[in-house]
Amino acid sequence: MAVQMLFDDLRRVWGGPAGGPRSHGERTRQAILARALKIAAREGLAALTIGRLAEELKMSKSGLFAHFHSKRALELATLEMAGEVFADAVLRPAQASRAGIERVWNLCDLWLQHVERRVFSGAYFFTGAFFEYASRPGPIARAINQVAREWFKTLRKAVEEAQEQGEINPDADAKQVAWELNGRLVGAHWTYLLEGGSRCHEARAPLLGRLRELATGEIPATAFESVRTWKKYLQGRP
Repeated sequence: MAVQMLFDDLRRVWGGPAGGPRSHGERTRQAILARALKIAAREGLAALTIGRLAEELKMSKSGLFAHFHSKRALELATLEMAGEVFADAVLRPAQASRAGIERVWNLCDLWLQHVERRVFSGAYFFTGAFFEYASRPGPIARAINQVAREWFKTLRKAVEEAQEQGEINPDADAKQVAWELNGRLVGAHWTYLLEGGSRCHEARAPLLGRLRELATGEIPATAFESVRTWKKYLQGRP
């Protein structure tokens, strides 16, 4: 359900840009990728095969092969779509928020939301895929590593911007902070998979506590009393 909701949100699945609808071939290709992403998110990229997709989509293998030509091309296209999904769910909304500690928080909060909403119904995008492929050679590993690098770059830049805004201690190592925050998020994801959704909600208080430790006096101490007071503070900022 979450994957379907997601692709309803992504207009490129069934519609194109403002200039008009996509062709039948483009719509078919996107439908194939939507199903491929659903499978890979649950079972990993290794579960993707031309035969399985053809059977599930009630297409001929030759018809499906015409869109991708090889399993490797299918995997790379699926990773590309997964990257766009992650960007739409986390990176772009966070980048639209106020630069500073608010953006750092929003990156973490939206990351947790993408787990809670089951944007990817499983552990494979991108947490599982990274562990599975990151140390391997080849284009699949390079594509996964590129997504991971972009995430770290975005998170680190947000911390640096917060330091420039005078909202995070300038003596903090921005790279180390980004690694630490990501570790907390991945740990929350693991716990979510093991114990259920409430664990992601519980991860926000420790994240907020770490931001309180990093924050300068520009942010009032009362804002950090709870996740609720923090969100209220952010909503009331001029």
